[in-house]
Parts: sequence; C-alpha cells; structure tokens
Amino acid sequence: MSNSLFVAGNAMTKSELVNSIKKSFPYLSEADCLMCINTLIDFMGDHLSLGNKFEVRGFGTFSTKTRQARTVRNPKTGEQIQRKASAYPCFRPGKMLKDRVNDVA
Repeated sequence: MSNSLFVAGNAMTKSELVNSIKKSFPYLSEADCLMCINTLIDFMGDHLSLGNKFEVRGFGTFSTKTRQARTVRNPKTGEQIQRKASAYPCFRPGKMLKDRVNDVA
C-alpha cells in the first residue's frame, strides 16, 4: 500500500480509512468499503464479547481480560465505591506489525 495515503502523526478516522481503501480499490464503492469495515468491527466485537480471541496473523491478536471487583475512591468526595468485575479488550501486536512500526519510527 502506498505511504502517500497516510499522514504521519495523525489518528485515522473511520471515514479516512474508508477513503484510503477506496483509493486502493477504485472498483469498490464507498458504501461497500464502509459496509466491510463495519461488518469486521461488528464481528470482532461479537466474537470478543463471547470471551474468544480474534487473531489476524502478522497483525496481532485481540482478546479480553477481566478486571477483578474492587473498592475505588471518588477523588472529589473521598467516598469509597464498590466496582463490579468487568471485561475489557486487549490487543497484542504480531511480529510483522512490530517490525513495520519499528522500521518507521
């Protein structure tokens, strides 16, 4: 993929990702690109919500971890509150992604 599609140092939004894919694959409509991205995000979210891992070889692995129930403190009032256990998503980059990032940095 051409590096001219990206601007270094800026976060890419979903609409910019759609435009980037559209430039790389001009035969796809913008609606098709958006549908593919949304479908992938929905699939990953559904898969992770079941406690499963989602691996893209060379890119990385998405998984969930669990935070234990704990007591937290409101910094404004000092009041202590019980937080329930909760799950949160994690990402572990793959070797190819690490190498690519280190080549640019």
